[in-house]
Amino acid sequence: MADDPPLTALVFSGGLGLGAYHGGAFEAFTAMSLSASWVTGSSAGAISAALIAGNAAADRVQSLRSYWRAPEAPRGTPRADRHLLAWMHAINTHLFGHTGFFRPRLPFPTSHFGGLYDLAPTRERLRRLIDFGRLNDGDPRLTICATDLESGDAILFDSASERIEMDHILASCGFLPEFGPVQIAGKWLADGGFSLNAPFDPVLEATTSLRLYIIDLFARDGQAPDGIEAATERKSDLTFGNQTFYRLRHALEARQLRAELQGLAPDDQIYLLSYRPGLEEAGPEKSFDLSETAMAQRWRAGFLDMQAAEAAPDRDGIRRVRR
Repeated sequence: MADDPPLTALVFSGGLGLGAYHGGAFEAFTAMSLSASWVTGSSAGAISAALIAGNAAADRVQSLRSYWRAPEAPRGTPRADRHLLAWMHAINTHLFGHTGFFRPRLPFPTSHFGGLYDLAPTRERLRRLIDFGRLNDGDPRLTICATDLESGDAILFDSASERIEMDHILASCGFLPEFGPVQIAGKWLADGGFSLNAPFDPVLEATTSLRLYIIDLFARDGQAPDGIEAATERKSDLTFGNQTFYRLRHALEARQLRAELQGLAPDDQIYLLSYRPGLEEAGPEKSFDLSETAMAQRWRAGFLDMQAAEAAPDRDGIRRVRR
């Protein structure tokens, strides 16, 4: 492994509107003159990964910014009532959807459960923003994760072995009950976050050394909650953040064992970036705040975290970024 050139890969986790963090991290990644040969993602991460794979290198940052609707700089001065406004934005999104992302599904379909919201606006925007011919040409390679609703298995769609289309992306976004499943090849598939919220698993099976960036939208470490809002938020962060962290540790141990059995010496650099929201976010409903203010803040956080990645300490083979 050490004698081969490193394989550089980016893994994007799910988290709905928190996905603007992906965009900021990718902008900083490209500003460091780095390029990825493999991108993977679940849910919102599948969208970010597809936007990267489906655009020319020069257009990728702008494509991400266009989808996540993140202005280049926060507008106006910070408001003292930002926390209240964030909650109002999140509640409004729950009630009415959000232009360009999703809308309430009325009436509900009777043949199968289609979700509380219709992702048609996302489908229409992604069709304009993604060149599916380019996405499937393998530069970079794209892997998207969804979950089989009957078996519970993670289902991986890989541009190296099959053609990825719009339905594969939207299946990965089927976070029940808000968004409905998609039927592909006779299977009802839903959100990749139900099985592999950060689908780094296929990348770690590579036999070359790795430069791997896992861009997670939920932090496993944080403050002890001081109220019901903080407790509910901490629950969701722990649920997804711990899934990513512990799976990563076990996968790295298995990778090390495989290398030893083959007489190889892996020379991997593994980075774990996690979005850590400020007190101004809408607690457990932060992912439903799709306002430009929130998107700009998350984009900026991703940019700064990626800049800080190289200096992050290596602990047990993982460089955990925590500004």
